[in-house]
Parts: sequence; structure tokens; C-alpha cells
Amino acid sequence: MDTTAAQKQFWVPTPPGWVEIAAFDTDARAEAHWRDMIEPAREHLGDGPTDHLYLGLREARAAVARSGVTSAGVVVTEVDDKPAVWTFSTTIEKVASGEVNPVALVERAVGTAGTVERVEDITLVDGRTAVQAFLTLSPETRLGRAHGSATAPAGGTGTPPVERLGSCVVAVALPGRPHDLVLVTGSSPDPEHRPLLAHVVSAIAAGVHVGTEPPEGVARASGVLPVNEPAGT
Repeated sequence: MDTTAAQKQFWVPTPPGWVEIAAFDTDARAEAHWRDMIEPAREHLGDGPTDHLYLGLREARAAVARSGVTSAGVVVTEVDDKPAVWTFSTTIEKVASGEVNPVALVERAVGTAGTVERVEDITLVDGRTAVQAFLTLSPETRLGRAHGSATAPAGGTGTPPVERLGSCVVAVALPGRPHDLVLVTGSSPDPEHRPLLAHVVSAIAAGVHVGTEPPEGVARASGVLPVNEPAGT
């Protein structure tokens, strides 16, 4: 690409209702964004869960500051007429020639805090082949740990009030950059949400793009977040 690194942006598709955690240069801007997105849902969620969500977001932001997470966010949604909080994170993994192993990256995403239940190849909407994994994470897993495993406690800080977390991870190479792998993780306190999470995670992964213009296609279906390109890419 002829453009300089300073002109490039790292574009991440965002589902409707996205509450961004990582891509702010100050905590004050992050807090203002959270209030704008969360307060309209306070009446539906209730005061306790809403206040705990703010605390969880602050903990998550502190965690991603020490990690390789490029973008991380929360979506407050409904499943079967019940409120649900889903969390997502995106990282870029640099791999050397001959060492591209998305399956290993997926396993590293959970480390010892989870169980990989199924790994399979999938085809994204633009025709690229990706690796998708369905996981069960322990409650100790935190948003912002190495390689972007994600949880956002909906009921309090510390240990989330759930026994396990359902998660989906998709790994795919950036368009035109086969040694820059996109790793997108989505998690829910309800493991039964994983099939729904998988659609969102694969859509985010398909739309991640580095360049001077926002990506076309799937990213246009909702929003797109420009953030700084990861160092070294």
C-alpha cells in the first residue's frame, strides 16, 4: 500500500448497541461513551446490574491497557425477552512465514482458563477461510487477558455470578496480509448463546480491515470503529 503508516486506520465493525472499551485515548472519553450507551437501558436492566456493568467496564479497560487487545466492546441485548450482556474483543497476531497456525492461536486465547470444545473451518461472507472455535470459559477469565478472551460481569465485580461462560473465537488473516491474523472473541454468561454469538463474531472478523478507508460489505450493516493500527503492522 502506498500510504504511510500514519495515514492508515485499523477498522473494526461494531454491532448495533456497541459499547466500546479499549479505543479511547482517555478514561474520561470512555466514561462519557459508556453513559451515553448504558443509561438508556438502566430502567430495563435495573440499578444494581447497571452499576455493576460500569464497574466491570472500568475493570476491563484497566485490563486491556496491559494487553494486546486493539478493540473491545460490550453489547447489551435481549435473548428470549431476557437482558443479556455479550462481550467482544479483537486482537492482531503477527506470525512469521511458515508458522501460521490459527488453531494454536485459538487455544492460546483461553490458556488454562477454558476448554476448547470444537474447532472447525468456516467460510466468511467474502470467501476467505477462517477457523472458528466454540469454547467454555471459567469465570476467572477476564476481558483483556492475553489474546483477547472476553467477559464482562453483568452482576458484579470480582468473580461473575456464573459457573461458566460460553465463547466463540474466529481467527482469519487480514485481507492481503496473510501473516497478520485477526482473532475475534465473543463471550456470554449463558453458554446457550454461543450459536448467536458465532454470527456476530464471524461478522466482526470478516469486516476487520487496515487502510485509509472503512471496509465495504458486512461492516456497513452496523457501525465501523476506526482506531490506531497495531504497532509493528
